[in-house]
Amino acid sequence: MRSFLMMLLLIAVDVFAQEDAGAMDVMKYQEQLLGTEAPPLTITDWLQNIPADTNFTGKYKVLEFWATWCLPCLKAVPHMNKLQEKMKGENIVFVSVGYESAEKVKATLEKVSFETIVVSDQTRSIHRGLGIQYKGTTPLPRTVLIDDKNRIIWYGTPKKLTEKMLRRFVKGDKV
Repeated sequence: MRSFLMMLLLIAVDVFAQEDAGAMDVMKYQEQLLGTEAPPLTITDWLQNIPADTNFTGKYKVLEFWATWCLPCLKAVPHMNKLQEKMKGENIVFVSVGYESAEKVKATLEKVSFETIVVSDQTRSIHRGLGIQYKGTTPLPRTVLIDDKNRIIWYGTPKKLTEKMLRRFVKGDKV
């Protein structure tokens, strides 16, 4: 029994180590993408807070990658809502990007109040193009800042994103 438990523990440690290594690979890859042109935003479903103009060319973009099953993602929603409110009147859009079906996301939207634009890319081409999904790993939540010239400026987690950073971002200063 003791050796069986030890074996289970070793398997669990190995699985977590592989997941951490996968997340580190994603972050290293994302570092290489900084300063490069962002790929086109492929959106299969516009789900909530849909703007009259869905062309984001020339706008600063905050892309928040999330999933309905991701508790840290859902806990970040109030923070992102507050940041969006503080940045009202600026040339910036906040877009919460998922990959799940419209039905699944809409069920979550009934329980969690998103003030951001909520979309889904069921093809995951945005996820792959921005390195959110890399080599089968998709660490969530993840935030990407894309400037008005469509360059990738910053990757991080929503809790690390601040109003001060966003003010610098929309001025074209280093974040």
